[in-house]
Amino acid sequence: MIRRRTAIKWLHWVSLFLILYFYLVEPDENRADPGGALSTHSGVGVVLGIAAGIWFAMYLLKGQADRPGPKLPGWAKVAHHRLHQALYIGVPVMVLSGALTGLLAAFLIQAFGVLPINFAGGSKTLNNLAEDVHELVFDALIIVTLAHTAFHLWRHYLLKDNALRIMAPRILRNYL
Repeated sequence: MIRRRTAIKWLHWVSLFLILYFYLVEPDENRADPGGALSTHSGVGVVLGIAAGIWFAMYLLKGQADRPGPKLPGWAKVAHHRLHQALYIGVPVMVLSGALTGLLAAFLIQAFGVLPINFAGGSKTLNNLAEDVHELVFDALIIVTLAHTAFHLWRHYLLKDNALRIMAPRILRNYL
């Protein structure tokens, strides 16, 4: 049986790299292209949706796995809790807004060019509205992710509480 902390580490790093993919690769305008960036975008979105679903279910069942740490001042303990809570809720909201965008598309979207994820019966107006909301939620998630990263870098390097060692893969711990 995989331990909860190990599962969270894997979900953490997989989610980070998937979100980084979304930041770097924008779907192209030729949406009808079955092998284009939208196809890959939706496929990676399905993978992120699965990871986010598992992570969110763990959050609902057992709450946050992270503790603020004894060296943190009062304001930082509150910030720690709020940043993690924003990520636990923000990633599933971003995934759901992307799923809604895909479902409302007036054209067929196939994840990775193979798996159809909608019925191509949506409205262009509603799809554009959902896409705007999805992009807004994604931009907010990027800001929260950067704040989360800055917070933990501050903890590790200035507060010197080894915060990065907790979530780093075992092979990298000697270098932190």
